[in-house]
Amino acid sequence: MRHDLTLGHLDPGAVTERRRVVVKPLEMDLVHGLLEELGGTDAEGNPTLGGARVRFEQGYIVVPWLGGGTNRVSEEFALRLHKATGCLIADVGHSWVVPPERLQGLSGAASAAIESPAASGRETPRRHGSRSEFSSAHER
Repeated sequence: MRHDLTLGHLDPGAVTERRRVVVKPLEMDLVHGLLEELGGTDAEGNPTLGGARVRFEQGYIVVPWLGGGTNRVSEEFALRLHKATGCLIADVGHSWVVPPERLQGLSGAASAAIESPAASGRETPRRHGSRSEFSSAHER
């Protein structure tokens, strides 16, 4: 079974009815910045997280989450976007507002999305021109 995360300023009551009602449009400049930092692109140039395509909708976005494994990059993206904007994290297809504590992100703990990479000792993406490389935080 596939689960996506819907990220946006949504009416939580509507989520429990499997509806997406935008209260306020998502801050797309922040979305694009986080996608640049954490994501990639597919063969057609569409943004991806963890190799899976991101969908842009009217005032919100949908990112891949569960299905054949957990997309931790999508979780990290959701946690960072939630921290920056206060947006809702929802699994609308399953009528559930997802609490940030439920997500692990790249470090294995939800709270690590607000830690610095050096504090967590995890591997983080480092940008060099147009390509992304992974390096341990202690190598910087």
